[in-house]
Amino acid sequence: MSGFEVSVVNLAAKQLVGIKVRTSMAKAKEDCPALWHNFCPRMQKIEEGEGYGISFMINEQDFDYWAAAEAPKGACPSGLEPVELPAGDYARCVVPNLESIGEGYMFMYQSWLTAQGDWKLNEQAPCFELYPAVWTPAMPFELFMPVKR
Repeated sequence: MSGFEVSVVNLAAKQLVGIKVRTSMAKAKEDCPALWHNFCPRMQKIEEGEGYGISFMINEQDFDYWAAAEAPKGACPSGLEPVELPAGDYARCVVPNLESIGEGYMFMYQSWLTAQGDWKLNEQAPCFELYPAVWTPAMPFELFMPVKR
């Protein structure tokens, strides 16, 4: 599980629009891809841009997962809801492909975070995935974990 490089970046808040599903760690492997399958056709109503997979933890096992994208000038097309990514510090990790997403999250939350003296998890903010505008599951993407000093 080495091979992942993590850097900390400061990000501005982003206003996005999307759809969400309430899921659990056990059901996420089915629920999250199904949500993207429903969201991708709707992305064409929005700007052609990056996709965001955002996880807001509810408790140890359950979370709201959003498939989202930036809307043109604050518009919210019908069938989508607004969601905000808060500004702050995030640990950023490049994952080589979708198959490695679990490994990437495990590395960030277990190996990297526990080895940190300077940073700890910011439980008030969501973690998220950032997918390039033109992306396939075999391509790299980024994971972002909210951190604070």
